[in-house]
Amino acid sequence: MPKVNVNGVLIYYEINGSGDWVLQVPGAVNGHEGYGAVTPGMAKHFKVIDFDPRGYGLSDRPKQKYTFDVWAADMAALLDALGVERAHVHGGSMGGSLAIHYAARYPDRVSGLVVSGSSARSDHMAKYQYEVWKALARAYGTGSRELAYDQCNKAVSRAYLDGPNGGEPLVQAVMETTRRNVETDVFCDACDALIEMDMIGDLARVTAPTLVMVGDEDVLTPADQGPDGAGGRYIRDHLVNSRRSEFVVIPNAGHANLMDNPDASNKAVIDFLRRVSSEAPAR
Repeated sequence: MPKVNVNGVLIYYEINGSGDWVLQVPGAVNGHEGYGAVTPGMAKHFKVIDFDPRGYGLSDRPKQKYTFDVWAADMAALLDALGVERAHVHGGSMGGSLAIHYAARYPDRVSGLVVSGSSARSDHMAKYQYEVWKALARAYGTGSRELAYDQCNKAVSRAYLDGPNGGEPLVQAVMETTRRNVETDVFCDACDALIEMDMIGDLARVTAPTLVMVGDEDVLTPADQGPDGAGGRYIRDHLVNSRRSEFVVIPNAGHANLMDNPDASNKAVIDFLRRVSSEAPAR
């Protein structure tokens, strides 16, 4: 079970494939498992690092306050421990917001950036949703059916939820995955990070070419959010390197487009990062 010491904690990681490095950043619910549907395809073209952040999965879970600053510093230290100077960074959901935070603080270490189903600042509808999740987690636990119901409603499209992989099998999978990967206090800290984040200023410090993706049925982090928020379209329009960045809407997909429509999502990511690599190879 590969682990490395990162800023005083043991971080679990997996490496698959060969080529330019890609660091995949987990969201608020899953650890490295969140990329299970896309890593096999990615690994055909890149050397992919999947990991459990501090507080998640098989990594250490110290009692502390968890913030984007803590997780971003761990990402840089993880790459140091693995001898990786520079990598593409791919983040979905909260992982995409964290990827922006990381890319703004370590611009020289990011070759290409992918932000999927994410925000730079949550609008009130998203903030209220995260407050509901905190309340459900506090009342019933992170592996509860009550929390899983609401997460499923916000994660995928209606067609997926009514399809062969949705319904009760999806609810059970979300319950088991969440229970296995994150405890209540850490999950609530993650929700707080999403409620409090304001990365408008960060966008001006992200120099890497960036792909911004959003599912066409994303109700949690839609492309266009309320006036107080900054969704995918805002992110794309306010990047300092906007001329080398792209905005893609994934059809027939909700917030979790990597699960809802993995083929289209994976193709968009692979095609973009291959173009970036051909222009300025990652190391």
